[in-house]
Amino acid sequence: MGNTFLNLALLIIFHFSMPTFSMKLTTILTDQSALLALKDHVIQDPENVLTTNWSASAPVCNWFGVSCGSKHRRVTALNLTRLGLVGTLPPHLGNLSFLSLLHVTNNSFYGGLPVQLSNLRRLKYVSFGNNSFSGEIPSWLGSLTELRRLFLDQNNFKGVIPFSLAYLSKLEVLYLSGNQISGSIPSTIFNISSLQEIYLSYNMLSGSIPSVPRDLLLLEVIHFSSNNLTGHIPKDMFDHLPNLKGLYWSRNLLSGRIPASLFKCKELQMLSLAYNQMEGSLPIEIGNLSMLQYIYIGRNHFDGEIPKQIVNLTLLMEFDCSHSNFTGIIPHEIGNLNNLNWLNLAFNNIAGSIPPQLFNISTLRMISLDTNQLSGHLPSNMGLFLPNME
Repeated sequence: MGNTFLNLALLIIFHFSMPTFSMKLTTILTDQSALLALKDHVIQDPENVLTTNWSASAPVCNWFGVSCGSKHRRVTALNLTRLGLVGTLPPHLGNLSFLSLLHVTNNSFYGGLPVQLSNLRRLKYVSFGNNSFSGEIPSWLGSLTELRRLFLDQNNFKGVIPFSLAYLSKLEVLYLSGNQISGSIPSTIFNISSLQEIYLSYNMLSGSIPSVPRDLLLLEVIHFSSNNLTGHIPKDMFDHLPNLKGLYWSRNLLSGRIPASLFKCKELQMLSLAYNQMEGSLPIEIGNLSMLQYIYIGRNHFDGEIPKQIVNLTLLMEFDCSHSNFTGIIPHEIGNLNNLNWLNLAFNNIAGSIPPQLFNISTLRMISLDTNQLSGHLPSNMGLFLPNME
């Protein structure tokens, strides 16, 4: 009877220790096998990197593009950028259980992303940008909760942005630009407090821009240009973005006025709202944004005068408000913008004379004032003071 209980106990211990035992079987040989499977799935290797360097006769940690951890001697990083590789990603890559960085940017990988990659729970940096991956953006990406940076830009992804991306609570940078993504922008995307940059441009996104429900103190760049976004910009959106530096929303179908909350973004350097259906005046509060370097608001339905408070934008380098309905005169104060190199006021209803101060800006490379109601004379010596004019 005693032996029976002993055997039963040993059997139970063995049974419950099996998962642990199996996990211990994953070694550097597991990583080697996964990488050799990737090599087999590459059909073109123009620089012969994998062909000549990835060999079972050499230590995996010495292979090109492979890095290993000093403690466990397991593969922690795989960086194969700009090698001209053509092929698919095999499911075996899901066995690289210590992997924290996976970069295959600027190649010609195609096909979908294997679901086995969801096993890589240590992943922090993923870059699949500028390839030919297709299919939908996988919802399982939301299970990679250690992700800091995710680059899926310049591919052929379709479908919608999965709501599961909002589970990436440590995400800092999200690049989805240059795909064929449709649908609306998930409202939950702005719940990620760690977010610093979000790029969704050059897709087919529609619907309105979601509001920002909480303070995002780290968010610096929002790039939604070249989509089909509609509606008004949420009035209180910029109340929660005190450190915003780049706002890229050109080439959409946005309407309404510029929200007053925008002028609280004292760190803003780039304002791009061109090619929309925005209306109303350019508020005098634009002068509060003293860090602005680029303003692109042309091709809208604005009206009113260009505010003279623009003189406060001493760092301004490019100002384009063409093809709108601005009236009034060219503010003389523009002549004090000593860093300006691009001025485009064409196709408006601006009248009066051209301020002579304008020709004192030696940094100017381009001036476009055509198709307005300007009058008067140009100074005969203006070329002497514009050495950089192109």
